[in-house]
Amino acid sequence: MIKNIKGIEVVGISCCVPKKKIINKNIPNHKNIKRIIKTIGIESRPVASDEICTSDLVVKSANHILKKLNWKSEDIEILIFVSQTPDYLTPATSGILQDKLQLKKSTLVLDINLGCSGYTHGLITISSLMKNLNLKKGLLAVGDVGTQLVNKDDKVANLLFGDAGSVTAIRNVKNDSENLYCDYYSDGAGFQDIIVPSHSLAGRNKLSNRQIIDKKDVKKNVRSNANIFLNGASIFNFAINNIPSFIQSISHNIKNIKFCFLHQANKMIQDSIENQLNKNKNKFIFPTSLKNFGNTSSASIPITICSNYANKKLPGYSLLCGFGVGLSISAVVVNLRKTKIFKIIKL
Repeated sequence: MIKNIKGIEVVGISCCVPKKKIINKNIPNHKNIKRIIKTIGIESRPVASDEICTSDLVVKSANHILKKLNWKSEDIEILIFVSQTPDYLTPATSGILQDKLQLKKSTLVLDINLGCSGYTHGLITISSLMKNLNLKKGLLAVGDVGTQLVNKDDKVANLLFGDAGSVTAIRNVKNDSENLYCDYYSDGAGFQDIIVPSHSLAGRNKLSNRQIIDKKDVKKNVRSNANIFLNGASIFNFAINNIPSFIQSISHNIKNIKFCFLHQANKMIQDSIENQLNKNKNKFIFPTSLKNFGNTSSASIPITICSNYANKKLPGYSLLCGFGVGLSISAVVVNLRKTKIFKIIKL
């Protein structure tokens, strides 16, 4: 059921990517690389060096947006950080960000462990907390350095991910015409489809190689428990069987949706979702950022917004839909007509 959070304004969106860029076709000793690139739609990706953490990309984005909006750090009352690649397992990266950004110590900070659906889950969470606690200004920080989880011998995953961080400035306003609509869905039965097995701490939850991958991959050393494992077929089926109907149910209830910003998983998934929605006579514009940024996980939606519409206005409602790890889906419908969208910066 669609929920309505009134009086929430998305003031600005800023993104940062590493300066280093990898051109997929130039990766050596890779069979069928042209065919794979055509299938996934990713030609180049920003990749963080070993010394760059997710918080570094977020801090750069945050300082940029605070300066551009002329917001003072002491006016921020809440910061939520969403990532599946935090700086540490503990402590929470949001506390590190509070210090680096010199936010006041009374600022509410917390981490959310999510990747692909993280941006929209984050928007829902920060908006709800700001309304209920009567907080005026907040920052939603999302980002991932997912390339650091990929085994270089994994021929598909090694072409898929890009690294990025983003900060979205949120304001709690009295104008109830500023509506943020949202919906969400989870299926924890598919938790093994996107997983880093080595991060399990409870002995009873430790997953063996046999449970996660087959013995052929173990012998080839294609993946280890320290790397991310993707069950591509299951992820594809989850996306195409759930996302179109999920979006369709929302668009039936909310009119004037012009843009549909999907999590940028890969071109095959994007095309399948778009084709199903177009059959149902949806007339959305589907911007993409896959070609030059790859799958940037929690940052993929803001990266897509900033790479296509920096210094431009977005008329009408925009539907933002994240999906993936969990397995999870969430969507937010918001009017970004007043939102300041900034050019992507580099670190």
